[in-house]
Amino acid sequence: MGDKDFPSTPQGVEELMNSLVFDDEPVRDADLPAPLAPGEDIMVVRSLRLPLAMDQSIKAEAQARGLTMSELIRDWLAVELAALADDQPISRADALRALAGVRPIHPRAS
Repeated sequence: MGDKDFPSTPQGVEELMNSLVFDDEPVRDADLPAPLAPGEDIMVVRSLRLPLAMDQSIKAEAQARGLTMSELIRDWLAVELAALADDQPISRADALRALAGVRPIHPRAS
């Protein structure tokens, strides 16, 4: 269904809404969407805000790899999620406490 199929005026929306019929009749198999193919997944759209420079860098990297930005970001997220699954995350407070106890490295005298 394209944008041309949707009403573009308040009156059109009202007509569409008034034409809808809701009932408890079962949905016919022919009216159900086709099942997902093996390896196919339902894609969910998410909106996020990125600084312009970051967006441009991601776009350039995606183009260099021959991917869409979505594909590249999904790849990066999958890598990070896999790392997190094998990691033992600690809280930020625990990390700051651990870092506070680290002594700075002093350069050796030559």
